[in-house]
Amino acid sequence: MKVLCIILIFFFLISCDEKKETFNPELTYSSSPKDGILPYFKSDVMDPFWPETNEALPSDLKRVPEFSLVSHENQEFNLKNLRDKYTLVVFFYAKCRGICPMITRNMLNFIPKIADQKDVQIVSISVNPEIDTVEILKKFRSLYKISQSQWTFLTGSKKTIFNLARNQFGADIKVIQGKDDLNDFVHTENVYLIDRKNYLRGVYRAKGSGDLERLLIELNTLKEEDRKNSPVAVSKYGA
Repeated sequence: MKVLCIILIFFFLISCDEKKETFNPELTYSSSPKDGILPYFKSDVMDPFWPETNEALPSDLKRVPEFSLVSHENQEFNLKNLRDKYTLVVFFYAKCRGICPMITRNMLNFIPKIADQKDVQIVSISVNPEIDTVEILKKFRSLYKISQSQWTFLTGSKKTIFNLARNQFGADIKVIQGKDDLNDFVHTENVYLIDRKNYLRGVYRAKGSGDLERLLIELNTLKEEDRKNSPVAVSKYGA
């Protein structure tokens, strides 16, 4: 009996030393939706994330990093141009004969709905910057009769654009061998909503009009969220 107890203790100690099975955090991660708050996004699979009350935002959320591109007016466009703005980001290229014309027309129909909102802008970024020069961007705007100052078209460094598109927006819809491959890119039809602190807060299909109606609603939700969190609102309501 004594020998049996020793054997059982021996096997118990061995089992305690065995490594516990680990799982990819992306497979076990979860976050609960919060009323009146749009999600943030994190990880390569764009997990939606809602912060808890007074919780510091994690560092791995999708957020526009420092960058420098060139506008259709041949002016530098960088992070400063996003400051205190709600920005809708679209990826396109001028010679696209697929979804680009449809998306452009849908955005043209959408822009009157935000025309009076001076804190909202649209930014269309070319994923074919070697061809889409400043002059080409001007011709593209002229072709579609785009004259709104709150709609900016950008070109510039291919590496900068592809880094933004792939790593911050998940806008590459084709499986590629390596993230730095600049010769294999298929852009998405999505429109991305960026808040005033440069965080990604919404993703919408621009191919149809239904999702753009949701974008309009959620843009107002985001603005209301910001109003509630503003220092004036906090002071007034003691939140």
